[in-house]
Amino acid sequence: MRLAACDFHPSLKPHETMIRRLGVEGMSSDESDYGELGANPPARLRAPRYYVVEPRWRHPDLGQFLEVFNTVYFIRRRVADSLRGSYPRLRQHAATSARISISRKFVSHLSISAYNPEWIASRIDVAFVVCPTEEEYSFNHAADIFE
Repeated sequence: MRLAACDFHPSLKPHETMIRRLGVEGMSSDESDYGELGANPPARLRAPRYYVVEPRWRHPDLGQFLEVFNTVYFIRRRVADSLRGSYPRLRQHAATSARISISRKFVSHLSISAYNPEWIASRIDVAFVVCPTEEEYSFNHAADIFE
């Protein structure tokens, strides 16, 4: 989905390498509100909600950076009638507190700016297992992406 957004909008193309480096393990997951159906019967009358679950290791700015790719992809789906398959589910961020994954998986060899500083500080194996690069990747988008 995010690679397709890179192909669709030229301002996202420079970030394609980072998206490939992140891979599937670098993306957030989601959880639905199906669990509240028993405790909240009116919830059965609406579409399920999917809440973003952020990886513990990932810097919060990286999550916001990836949201732009999601938005561009949704716009692309609306514009290009020839795309096959169903729309990706709409996910929302929890209003009260961030949902953090309990998974221990992470992506190694990324820019130091991709990692949550608190997570990095809690690791004793940073140099040998996480292996962050010293580059400071700018998780910012060109201004024209918002026009």
